[in-house]
Amino acid sequence: MRCRFGILLAVVILFSLYGYSQGRIKVMSYNLLNFNNYPTYCTTENNPHEAKAGYLATIVANQQPDILCCCEVGGRNPNLAYSISYILGNSLNVNGVTRWKNANASGNTYLNNALFYDQTKFLLVAQTKVDTDIREINIYKLKHKASNDTLKVAIAHLKAGTEYAADRGTEIQQFMNYITAQGNNDNFIICGDFNVYRASEPAFQNLVNPSYLPIAFYDPVNQMGEWTNSWNFSEYHTQSTHSGSGDCFSGGGMDDRFDFILMSGSIINGTKGITYCDGSYWAVGQDGNRFNGAINSPANNTLPSNVIDALYNMSDHLPVVAELAFNNVGYASESTDAGFFSIVQNPVDDELVVRLRTEKPREVDVNVYSSLGRIVLSYSVQVADDEVIAHNVSDLPNGVYIVSIKSEGVSVSHRVVKVE
Repeated sequence: MRCRFGILLAVVILFSLYGYSQGRIKVMSYNLLNFNNYPTYCTTENNPHEAKAGYLATIVANQQPDILCCCEVGGRNPNLAYSISYILGNSLNVNGVTRWKNANASGNTYLNNALFYDQTKFLLVAQTKVDTDIREINIYKLKHKASNDTLKVAIAHLKAGTEYAADRGTEIQQFMNYITAQGNNDNFIICGDFNVYRASEPAFQNLVNPSYLPIAFYDPVNQMGEWTNSWNFSEYHTQSTHSGSGDCFSGGGMDDRFDFILMSGSIINGTKGITYCDGSYWAVGQDGNRFNGAINSPANNTLPSNVIDALYNMSDHLPVVAELAFNNVGYASESTDAGFFSIVQNPVDDELVVRLRTEKPREVDVNVYSSLGRIVLSYSVQVADDEVIAHNVSDLPNGVYIVSIKSEGVSVSHRVVKVE
């Protein structure tokens, strides 16, 4: 896994890589499946929260996240506060670990969201919520102590069921209305169990293709399509860990991508001090060989057997993780036109991949400069909406390049590194 970075001298590159390793953090998003919530089908016998706390401890010890975002934490207050306290004391601050702290309990249903964070690395400076028509979406503002960079984290658990796509769309639209009123979504992630079946659903489109382009969120792995029951997306399926049906756990095997960590453009491009670490996004335990099967059968060698067993017993969802680099030196300049946005895949191997988004049709000029200022690639493209352009650059030597993107009222540059 490599962090995105961009600087001009090789010696500085080596220094920067060391700095990134020091400022790298992991986010985990996990649906805990009725933790301390006991409807008729999830009982103290088939889903006891005491046992689940042990499974969660095993998973956390293996993955070592710094921020843990949870859905389906059971109980109305004060029972919700008890559930959060139980997770903190029995899953996180265990075996000599003392670094974990929780945000304040907030919920209005039996299935709530909760945030836990490493208090040695972060300070919780604010939390709020968006009251949607179904469930609240919780928002937390964390300050990274080493860099003073601020990360905003939203946790959403959208209404489940194929018949409720419109309701999910309304929930997210109410959230996006809140973001619009704030004026931007700089250094923002939204994670959780979205219960969406395809990228064309209103809820997902409201996130990735909002009417106001600057507040768009992005899928770090850019896997758009019909996720449900599609072998093509088996590497990204997060539900269900069980192939059989019955009891508390949903069955049917791994065939849905319900769980996500989406990121603002500032994180994807690294313009505000926080950068997504390329290749770090993973549905934990998923090897792509689970289609319509259980997480533990056939044999799963992605993690130790006790961790795979914990994933199987903990929830019918897999956790999703992604890593972010803080105190980033930056590798992109921002567009002055709110109706235009560009992303350049970084680092680059054999292909230079540029994504251009615009609210109006325009001609865009793309020039790639070597560190000596020589143009090594140049082209123009007509962009009507959302275009992805890939060029073969396998003949270019490894090193640092600047991708200049210009159009009417737009001048943006991205520093990228070409590697083998």
